[in-house]
Amino acid sequence: MKKMIGALLALGALFTAAIAPASAAGEVDKSDNVKQVAQFQYTGGTELASDGGHYLYATEMDGNDNRGQDPTKGGLHIIDSNKMKEVGFLHCAGNDNDIEFLRPGLVVMSFAHNLCAPAAGSGMMFVDVKNPAKPRVISELNTGKSHTLKPVPGTTLIYMAGGGYAGNPNNYGPAIVDWKNPYKPKVVATTKTLTMDCHDISFSITAEDRQLGFCAGAIGTGEVKIWDVSDPLAPALLGEIVNPAIQYSHYAVANHDGTLLAIDDEAAFVAHDCNTGQTPYGRIWFYDITNPMVPILKSSWAAPAGRGGDGTSNIGTLVGWVSSWCLAHGVDWNPKTNNVAITWFTAGMSVLDLNDPAAPKEAAYFDTDDTLSYSSLWHDGLLWTNDMARGAEAFAIKGLK
Repeated sequence: MKKMIGALLALGALFTAAIAPASAAGEVDKSDNVKQVAQFQYTGGTELASDGGHYLYATEMDGNDNRGQDPTKGGLHIIDSNKMKEVGFLHCAGNDNDIEFLRPGLVVMSFAHNLCAPAAGSGMMFVDVKNPAKPRVISELNTGKSHTLKPVPGTTLIYMAGGGYAGNPNNYGPAIVDWKNPYKPKVVATTKTLTMDCHDISFSITAEDRQLGFCAGAIGTGEVKIWDVSDPLAPALLGEIVNPAIQYSHYAVANHDGTLLAIDDEAAFVAHDCNTGQTPYGRIWFYDITNPMVPILKSSWAAPAGRGGDGTSNIGTLVGWVSSWCLAHGVDWNPKTNNVAITWFTAGMSVLDLNDPAAPKEAAYFDTDDTLSYSSLWHDGLLWTNDMARGAEAFAIKGLK
């Protein structure tokens, strides 16, 4: 899905990466408990990662047209959230930029044909960020997959997803990479998902006997695989969710104690809207996974009414897609509470209160008329988003429980 977004970037105006105390453009619609505290402007914002301290890593893709011609376009932004200052930038023109923190001084990126790592093709590269002002690529690995990567907590393994779709029983799931020596990473295993490749992968490790992985990526069935990853080289199927009301299961992420699973529907192939608050597509769904072998549907939440463009949208028409692409995409649970942050592309971001999983409530929101909000991440006491039109933004939110 990220590859399709590359066509959109050619339509956007280019911004110089900079910090601004408030929204640089676009009329703001927000809840009273939200304050924007920083904005780093660029186009093509994709994913976010945190070192658990004060460094935030934000990726930017430049799409496919005229790739690499602008030395300020595409790559990795390193932000010191204590000083609210961008302290480093790795120019790496390409597409599908994903980012994960591995250990102090080391991050890994996945991509599709980035110019700074040509030997990797569609794969990953390891980046030394010990000196954040001078990030440098130290190794490349062609995994044959280029969409999303996720480290297995407590190990030196990374699952690399291809972003594929359901329907081919021979599709392989993730390539499993060992980065024990980040100068010489290697693929050590692959695993089948039986009915689909994974679009996105996440993990929930809450106890020695509860080590879960989640694989989402099915079109038309809303399928999500739940794995036991106590042996991370050989994930075993524990349970699965099949929900035909989910047009495309994009991402499945568990809350801090591993009892609630959020599944977002990246319903890019059918009409959806930002007006009614009742659209059947593009919703986020919540399941009780106290018993991961028997997930129980608790509730769902539609894109917010009255925000994010007008009318309905269909990805088959680019103009309609851009004007109102109103669907759940980025998902991140607060590490201490049952509040989940969601980015809705043209409807900005929401924070939902799931203290009653059967009755979610919107606890906060921020939206502008120029947003294409892509990902969300709780970092250093703030909620951060990465926006394809507005760049990285930080928000202070009051009153969450």
